Amino acid sequence: MTKVSGSPPKRPRTREPRSDSARANPSVVPWEHARVFAQLFDGSGDGAGSGASLTASKASAHIAMIQALTEQLVPRILGASQWPLVAVLYVPRLGRINTRVRREQGEWSVELAAEEESTAQWLGGVRQRFQDGLTQSLGAPVSVSLANTGLA
Repeated sequence: MTKVSGSPPKRPRTREPRSDSARANPSVVPWEHARVFAQLFDGSGDGAGSGASLTASKASAHIAMIQALTEQLVPRILGASQWPLVAVLYVPRLGRINTRVRREQGEWSVELAAEEESTAQWLGGVRQRFQDGLTQSLGAPVSVSLANTGLA
């Protein structure tokens, strides 16, 4: 009589196929990685050096996150039927932002309360740009304020 195991059979892991160049010389950096690295530290011809490129990429990331906030909030404001509007916005790498929107004398009043300290600091730095984006999207004056959440 043959013994049969009660556990599933163990199979060897399948390995990821490696490129031929990586097997031939492990100290060679793939072309795509070198190109990305060069673009990251490229001075863009203005003589500013690597710091300018890093600052520019950081600024574009801020702009993208501001646009994400605006794209989440504007449809909710325009479609709301009860006031004040209370919404929770989520932006990757920033986390959740509690939002309260009121309509006051021809102006939108938006209060933001971040759940994380780093997000609250970031909002303080981009508040004016976010306010300008909302004003442009809504076609009416907007006042953006940051709530004191009592974060440590």
